[in-house]
Amino acid sequence: MKIVPKYNLKTYGMLYSLLNEPYIINRIRENNNFIPEIISSFQDYENMYLVTTFYDGPTLSYFKNQQLSEDQIKFISACIIQSLKDIRKYEIIHRDLAYFNVIMDKNNYFNLIDFSFSVDYKDRKLNNLKCNIDADDTPPEIRKNNDYSYNSDYYRLGQLILFLIFKKYPLNIEQIKNKDDLIKKKSYSNELFDFVREVTKENIKERMGYKNIGELMDHPWFNGFNWKKLEKKEILSPFNFNDMKINKSICSKFNKNLKNVREYLHVRNSIYTYKEKLIKLFEFSKYDI
Repeated sequence: MKIVPKYNLKTYGMLYSLLNEPYIINRIRENNNFIPEIISSFQDYENMYLVTTFYDGPTLSYFKNQQLSEDQIKFISACIIQSLKDIRKYEIIHRDLAYFNVIMDKNNYFNLIDFSFSVDYKDRKLNNLKCNIDADDTPPEIRKNNDYSYNSDYYRLGQLILFLIFKKYPLNIEQIKNKDDLIKKKSYSNELFDFVREVTKENIKERMGYKNIGELMDHPWFNGFNWKKLEKKEILSPFNFNDMKINKSICSKFNKNLKNVREYLHVRNSIYTYKEKLIKLFEFSKYDI
């Protein structure tokens, strides 16, 4: 459950981003196995609440201090590509693909979360949906305030793979090629690094995926990979977290908020349509922030 205090919503852009996430997820959720589902959205006088699918695994930040095998990195990348393929059907650019927005589920698959900065392709120049342009993994076209496209997400995927290997965000794979303290290439194939090089090219028109996402799926790094089984979550995951310890500090937060959930969950059964709920939510917030 995402809890957003209303006193934090200091600008129209912040409020728009909050309302944007349930709108985006409800558009793309149907028949997609790698996207969370909206269970409920409601509010009280102090906070706004968004209840989504619960994932009991870690985010990719959990692997900051672990050396992953190439098969594990390929599996993570494939799950992300499948997620992006699903949202492409609805012309959505995620725009915030980072290690803290990719989370494991109970079957050890990885799912894409947090769509607060996502945007329709046709609305990608909206000023009220600014994303973080100062992050090291930000695509160059966004840094320069130029027009961007779907493959801006693919650039972030390439940077994410570099993070899983080197535990940091290099800006350019060529810059790390000759640094002995970082190179671990012996552990990984040339196809992996070629994939990263192709999706992190500065020129957006030369970047792999500019034509369609199938270019990523057809890259030699994924030769023999069964995309159809992945889509149905029928591939055996190379991760095993069945014995992962429960984070009691996080679970305690659920108990503290249980009273709020029970008190306000009746909004879910409201007679209003989803669009009308958003309008009502916006009007209420406008006067009470």
